[in-house]
Amino acid sequence: MKLLAIDCSTSYLSLAVDNGERTFSFHEKVEQKHAERALPELARLLQQAEISLEQLDAIAFGQGPGSFTGLRIACGLAQGLAFSAGLPVICIPTLDNIAQQAGAGTVLVCLDARMQQVYSACYRVTDAGAPERLGPISVAAPEALSWPQDVSIAAGDGFERYPALLENAGAAVVRAELLPNALAYFPLARSGRYPLLPAREAELLYVRNKVALTSQEQQLARQK
Repeated sequence: MKLLAIDCSTSYLSLAVDNGERTFSFHEKVEQKHAERALPELARLLQQAEISLEQLDAIAFGQGPGSFTGLRIACGLAQGLAFSAGLPVICIPTLDNIAQQAGAGTVLVCLDARMQQVYSACYRVTDAGAPERLGPISVAAPEALSWPQDVSIAAGDGFERYPALLENAGAAVVRAELLPNALAYFPLARSGRYPLLPAREAELLYVRNKVALTSQEQQLARQK
């Protein structure tokens, strides 16, 4: 399965192409320049892979949760490229991507959601196959997060951003460096757990619908 993968859900722009024989990737912190950098880097990767869009089988992208603006950029890119080349899209949650990278065990993924909150989900991960999510992806304050008893791996930048999470990690291996990476979408896309969709049916997973805090809420958040 020849694939293109896109993730703009964090401050990193993460892109990858699999031409069926080799993978080519770009993963770099770009802050707010996802829209500016994405198309030139995608063109470079396709050239390196010696493959055209039309020769791909699908385009996978991180549907969220994550940066609201970044998610819309990734979805728009995936849809536009898929429409132009007549390809389907595969929408994959960003937390599933982090779980895919974490290693085998019971994995709690926490991704910084800003506003003093984290997106979280728990997974059962084996050495074979895609991670099995054990419940819904949710958003909550770090101190309100419910920890499953048997967590062996704590993954995602929420554990770097919020000390309250580390206090509950116990003996779990902490992998706070893990963020959504385009390369990790390839095994997920091939797992069969995520449907191939027409480009027009691409969907985002926001989890939290409120984009910004009021001035009063910002002041309260700073006092915590």
